[in-house]
Formats: sequence, structure tokens, C-alpha cells
Amino acid sequence: MTASSRNLPQAVATALVLLGLMLGAMVSGPTAFFWLAAAVVSLAALELFIAVRGTGRRIVTLMGPAGALALMAAAYFRPQELGFLVAVGAVVVVLTFSITLRPDRGTTPATDVAWTVMGIFWIGGGGAGAVSMLTVRSGVSVLLAHVLITAADDIGAFFAGTAFGRHKMAPSISPAKSWEGAAGGFVAALAAGAMFGSIIDVIGVGHGIVIGAIIGFLAPAGDLAESLVKRELGIKDSGRMLPGHGGMLDRLDAIVFGAPTVFLYLHFAVL
Repeated sequence: MTASSRNLPQAVATALVLLGLMLGAMVSGPTAFFWLAAAVVSLAALELFIAVRGTGRRIVTLMGPAGALALMAAAYFRPQELGFLVAVGAVVVVLTFSITLRPDRGTTPATDVAWTVMGIFWIGGGGAGAVSMLTVRSGVSVLLAHVLITAADDIGAFFAGTAFGRHKMAPSISPAKSWEGAAGGFVAALAAGAMFGSIIDVIGVGHGIVIGAIIGFLAPAGDLAESLVKRELGIKDSGRMLPGHGGMLDRLDAIVFGAPTVFLYLHFAVL
């Protein structure tokens, strides 16, 4: 979303509501946080599948939120059983192919399968990476830090791009994004990573800076990935659920894109 199209007061108000929901879930514990994350990620998957369906493709709309929820539940409730998560993913693929064998499957069934599987693993797989953070020590704080560091990157990119943006990153995908904005977001993510690392003992400042760097690198890539999909589908926003922001996926794109890598770094380097 460009600086000119974003209603900043409305966007800030929406962000504060979302932050309030996260803080409420944080107080309630990891399982409450999981269900909040599962709800918003499933809604994001539903948005994408409705948009794909709107182009005439014969995908099964409910496969999006159902598949995303299945991956996230496997990651959260069976964190020590990698085979269980793999099996759930395999079932998603098999079920998608099986449904596409129906008589009214349309003229592009293989493409419909590809869109379905890509959407589930892109959004639901990223969501699974996010809720996996809830299973580690101080997991709620760690996941909240991931979300807020990503938000810091977005805010830094927005203001740096508005003030200094001259050189376009990917004009054919997202004309509003600039290298100056990306640099501002990266610096903001590093600062936020260091700050949250100093607050969360299990992370520490050094690892916080590395996590900030991971998010600072992957957040704009996640945003561009969603822009690529939206451009092909011919839509501006993923939906209208969040005033001032567009849809759920418009706010989650960078979060779910970076979450698996952040979790892997936490698992192998920090915890």
C-alpha cells in the first residue's frame, strides 16, 4: 500500500486494535495466542482463495483456511513430531488432487491444484512457523517480538520511502517500493531486534540483532511476493477486513514469510 493511498490515522487505529488483541492473548497464555494466530492466518488464506476463485479458477475455497489451520495445529500441538507435520502436509496435497478429480473440475485442474497447494503452504506454512515459536521458552514473548519487529520494519520503510525514496526496488511488481525505504526498514528492524533482545532474556541483544536482520531482509521480500500474486490476480488489496490496511494477508505477508526462517534460527542458534 502506497503512502498516498494509506489512510494513516485509520491504519494506526486498526493496528492498535490488533495490538490490543495480541496483548490480551499474551496475558491469556500460549494456547489463546495460538487460536488468535490461527484465526487471522486462516482468514488470510480465505481471502486469497476467494480472490483466486474470483478469477474463474475452480479451486475449493474452504481448502485454504482448512489446510492452513491443519498445518498450524500440527506445528503447535505436536511440536516434537516432525513426521506428523509432514504427514499433514502430504494429506493436504493428496486431498487437493483428489478433490480436483471431480466432474466439474474445469479446464485448468493442474493449475488449480498448484494455486491451492501454494496458497496453503505459503500462508499456512508461514503460520506454522510463527506458532512454532509459541512452543519454545518464553514463546509468547518471542512470537510477539517477531510480529513487532516486522511492524517496525514496515513503519521504518514507510517513512524512509516517503521521505527519501528515489530508486525503485521492483517497479514491475510494486512501483511504490524503493531501496531507500527498504534500507530504512532494515535499520528499524535491527533497532527493534536489539531492543526486544535486551528485554527477552532467552534471546539476548546479539541474537536480537540477527533476528532483526533476518526480518529486515525477508519482510520486503514477503511484501513483494504478495504483490506479485495480487498483480497476477488483478487485485489491489487482498481484502477489506482491516480498515486502513486492506486485508488480513496485506498485514501478514511479511510476518508469515519470515517466520519459518526466524524459528529455524531460534531452534538451531539460540535455544
